Amino acid sequence: MQFYCFSAIFCAVMKDFLKKYNILVAPMEGVMRPGLIEVCNDLELTPVWVTPFLRVSESVPKEKEIKKFLAPFAPATNRVILQIMGVDKDKLAETALRGMACGATGIDLNCGCPSHQVVRHGAGGGMLKDPDRTARIIEAISQKLSGGFFSIKTRLGFDSFANSGHILKLWSSAGQVDMFTLHYRTVQEGYRSVPGREARLAAACAVLPEHILRFGNGDITDPVEAEKLCRTLRLDGTMIGRAFWHDPGMLVRHFEPERLSQMPDARCARQLLWDALQQLPFRKNFWSIGNAIETSGLIFGADSIQFREMKARFSTRR
Repeated sequence: MQFYCFSAIFCAVMKDFLKKYNILVAPMEGVMRPGLIEVCNDLELTPVWVTPFLRVSESVPKEKEIKKFLAPFAPATNRVILQIMGVDKDKLAETALRGMACGATGIDLNCGCPSHQVVRHGAGGGMLKDPDRTARIIEAISQKLSGGFFSIKTRLGFDSFANSGHILKLWSSAGQVDMFTLHYRTVQEGYRSVPGREARLAAACAVLPEHILRFGNGDITDPVEAEKLCRTLRLDGTMIGRAFWHDPGMLVRHFEPERLSQMPDARCARQLLWDALQQLPFRKNFWSIGNAIETSGLIFGADSIQFREMKARFSTRR
């Protein structure tokens, strides 16, 4: 009972925090390498992270594995939501509990990854193909967390948006879910440009109970657009992906205007981050030449001088 009370209190604090700091950096598998995240923390670009997914397959990860996974995100000083992915409800529930014990502020269940390999095994976006099974997973995680912060990141349907309302109603009633991050595309639409983002998000929000936080995701370019979506669609917040890396100072300027002089515009923010990244040592499972090349393209663009120079510089060393 005491554990439940403390969990419920921490959950309420987390929800209040997310209502105020309501633009999150989207988790990006393969991009959020430990070296990159540590530099972002040194520059204090965001006080909250949602991690890329921790895959739960053969067995429940040991606490030392979870602590190692969380370490770059600095859970001692930042709020860190651990995203998990898998299909076994008992293993996922136990992983969620261990994650909270290892310093995570909350748990997020990935129900949206469109990777063919992930979907083929029923995880990620594959969760939308069997909503009833996913509801049982949600119930198991919710019960195990005993009131701890629990969110779900999902696409709005697998091959059709038409049944998304039914799925969201089912999942939101399956357990104590505190937040949904709603990516407006279906799984099969992948990352293609499709119309109707606002209409889809509005319809999805309408079926969720009022106590659940609603965050919108997909093609959001900056805090100005994020604020507009929140006003017009009655969203509680948004999640920004690739656009954040093109202007890594956007959240600092939006939430901490007193730090404006540190990175007054996107160009300065990009250069500040890149200069710090160039000081990182190349080390296995921390920061590699390949990571540096790919990140230069992410920050500056595939047509940029920085990206071309990085490719030329390390073309024979990869």
